[in-house]
Amino acid sequence: MALADLASHGITSAQDNSSWEDFQIYEEMEKEGKLTARISEWLPFDDTLEGLNKKRGSHPASDPMLHTGMLKGFMDGSLGSKTAALIEPYSDDPKNSGLPQYEVDKLNAKAKERVLAGYQIGLHAIGDKGVQMALDAFAEAEKVAKENKVKGSDGGSDYRLRIEHGQVTTPQQILRFKELKVIVSMQPSHLLTDMNWAESRLGPQRAAHSYAWAEFLKRGVVLAFGTDYPVEPVTPFRGLYAALTRQSENGKKSYYPEQKITIEQAIAAYTTGSAFAEFAEKQKGKLEPGMLADMIVLDRDITSVLAPKILETQVLRTVVGGKTVYEASQK
Repeated sequence: MALADLASHGITSAQDNSSWEDFQIYEEMEKEGKLTARISEWLPFDDTLEGLNKKRGSHPASDPMLHTGMLKGFMDGSLGSKTAALIEPYSDDPKNSGLPQYEVDKLNAKAKERVLAGYQIGLHAIGDKGVQMALDAFAEAEKVAKENKVKGSDGGSDYRLRIEHGQVTTPQQILRFKELKVIVSMQPSHLLTDMNWAESRLGPQRAAHSYAWAEFLKRGVVLAFGTDYPVEPVTPFRGLYAALTRQSENGKKSYYPEQKITIEQAIAAYTTGSAFAEFAEKQKGKLEPGMLADMIVLDRDITSVLAPKILETQVLRTVVGGKTVYEASQK
C-alpha cells in the first residue's frame, strides 16, 4: 500500500527510516520484482557498530534499487509538543526549553566512532539547541575523520553529514552549516501545519529564522527536501506549494514570506538536493543521458501555473528504471 501510494504521487526514490524487518520485506519484494521505488534504508545511530556493520554487509551497497544508507539519530522532539530543544525557553512556556536526547560527551564520542567507521550520519534536530548539538558533534567527527584520512561514501573527503528538519536555526548556525558542509534535509509541508502555532512557540525574533529555506540557499548550504511521510502527506506538490508561497492552503495565512524560494529551487531540493544527500547525484536527480530512467508525467506545467494550482497537480505516469510503475486511469 505504501509503495502504491508513492508511485501514485510521483515518488521514484525514498530514504526510509523503518525497522530492519521492513528492509527484509523490501528484499523479498525486490526478488519478486515488486519493488516499485528505490529505497535507501536508514539504520539506527544508537545500534552497536558490530550490529550496524552486520546489517550494512548483508546487502550490496551497489544495488541501485535497495541498500542501507545513513545512520539516523534524534537530538530532540518536536515543536508541536514543545519537546524540541531550544537555546532559550519557549515564548509561550517560559519554564520549558525542550528535551535534549543526549549528553554532549556521549553524542560526540558516538558520532566520531561512526564517522571513523565510514558511516554517513543524519541527526533529527528541530530546535536551535538540538541543531547546535548536532553541528558541534559533526565538527568533532569531521576533524577526527580528516586527521585519520577516512574517506566518505563516495571515496572522497566529503562525509555529507546531515541535519534532518533543522526547523529553528540562528543565522550563525546557518553559516556553520556551510563551513562544515552539513546538508540540511527539510520538509516544507511541515510549515503548513506548524504555521498555526510556531510563532507563539518561538516569538517573532526566532520565528524569522525558522524554516529558513531562502537563508540556507543564500549561504550556499545544500538543501534536500522530503515529505516526512506518514507524518505529512506523501505528495511532493504540497511541499512545493509551501516552499513557493509560505501560505496556508486556503491562502489566508502567511509565515515570514522573505524565506520563500522559487519553484525551480524547490524542485531542485526535491531532486538534485535529495540525490546528493544520499551520494546518488551521479545516478539520479536529473533527466540526462547516462542517468537512471526515473521520471514522472504530470497533468500540468508546475513551473508556470499559479501557485494554488500546484496543489491540484495529478500524476499521470510514474516510471522507475524505464518501467512504468503507475499510470492514472483514463477518464
